[in-house]
Amino acid sequence: MQTPNPKVPPVPEMVGATSAPFYLGKFPTYISLPVHAPTGPALLHADPKLRRVYLSIENITSNERAPSYVVYLNLPPGDEPGKRPDLRAGVLAMFGLEESSRADGEHPGNGLTYSLDVTELFARLAAARDWDARSLRVHFVPRPWDGAVKVQIGRVSLYFE
Repeated sequence: MQTPNPKVPPVPEMVGATSAPFYLGKFPTYISLPVHAPTGPALLHADPKLRRVYLSIENITSNERAPSYVVYLNLPPGDEPGKRPDLRAGVLAMFGLEESSRADGEHPGNGLTYSLDVTELFARLAAARDWDARSLRVHFVPRPWDGAVKVQIGRVSLYFE
């Protein structure tokens, strides 16, 4: 194994991703993504305990306004999300969603993309040892909303750096 060069920034390695787009609505939605051990650049990190972990939510699109979504990792079945702040990964604000979803001469219409630093949360999950490290459950919980909602997520992926 090569030793890392401290002058070279780490290269992120995708260790898991959804295989197809999916939709969010007015109710909580959860998906699972397979996770595998790093096989490339993430192996070169000097100390895996210091590795950064990112959750990427890509190509969020919709033709209409939508609420923000709170993202949780590995929320146990039946648990109320609001009572589990320890599993909260972040919030996806949907400001500008409609505009970023429309293709025009200057913009491809790919929507919004978020990268959440889940390093500490992922470390706590791994330390608890009460979860399957080969599968990550990601929960999307909408904030209260009165209108119709149909938001497409292009891909959710997990990166080690």
